[in-house]
Amino acid sequence: MQKDNIITILISVIASVVVSVALAAHVSGNSSPKAGSQDLNQAIEDYLIEHPSKIREALELAAQQEQEEALKRVAENYKSNWKELSEADNSPFIGPKNAKITIVEFFDFNCGYCKRLAPELMKVIKNNKDVKFVFKPVTFLGSMPIAKAALAANKQGKFLEVYEAFLTHDGQVTSEVIDEILKKAGLDVKKTKEIMESDEIKKALSAIADLSQKVEVRGVPTLIINGESLVAIDEGPIQAAIDKLK
Repeated sequence: MQKDNIITILISVIASVVVSVALAAHVSGNSSPKAGSQDLNQAIEDYLIEHPSKIREALELAAQQEQEEALKRVAENYKSNWKELSEADNSPFIGPKNAKITIVEFFDFNCGYCKRLAPELMKVIKNNKDVKFVFKPVTFLGSMPIAKAALAANKQGKFLEVYEAFLTHDGQVTSEVIDEILKKAGLDVKKTKEIMESDEIKKALSAIADLSQKVEVRGVPTLIINGESLVAIDEGPIQAAIDKLK
C-alpha cells in the first residue's frame, strides 16, 4: 500500500474534524488562537480515540484506491505494449500469424491454476483455428527446466504437445518426467537438451521475464485478448470473449 494514499486519506479524516471544531468555536464565540489550537488538537485526539474505525476505513479506502490505480495502469500497459505482447519472435504461438484475434497467456508450468486452465484452453484452441494463441512461460515457481524444454520443443515444432503434457501431468515434473514427455512427443532427448541450454533459449526466457515485469504481470495465469485483460479459467468465458470480437 502506498504511504501517500494513506496520508492523503487520513488528512481528509482529520480535516473533517478541524472543520467541525472550527464551526463549534465560531458558534461559541471562542476566537482565541491559542485556545482554538489547543481545542483543535484535543478534538482531533479525542475523535481518533473515540472513532478508531475511521483509521481502518481510511486504510481500506487507500487500499481500494491503490488497487483501482494498479488495474488502470496495467490496462494501459497492455494496450501500449500490445504489439510486443502479441508478436511471437521469442515465444511459441499457435494459429495464424496475423490473426484478427490474439490471446496471450503468461503462465508457469508449476502453477496449480495454470494446470487447471490448460485443458480448458486446449478446447478453445481446437475450436478456434482462426485465433492466434501466444504462450509466454515465466519461471516464478522454479519451473526453469520445464520452460526451457518447452521452448526447445517449440524449435522442433512440438510445443503444443509438450505444453499440454507438462501442464496435465499428475505430480511433480522431474527431470525424468521431462525426458519421458519429450520422448512421447517424438523428440530426441539429447538434441533437445542441447537446445535447452542454448543462448537462444536463455535469451527468449529472459525477454519474456522482462516483458512480464514491464506490463506488471502479478500472477499467473494471466490472459490478455487484443490488449485487454481476460480474467477466466474455464472454456466458456474465454470462448465468449472471442465470440464478442468476431
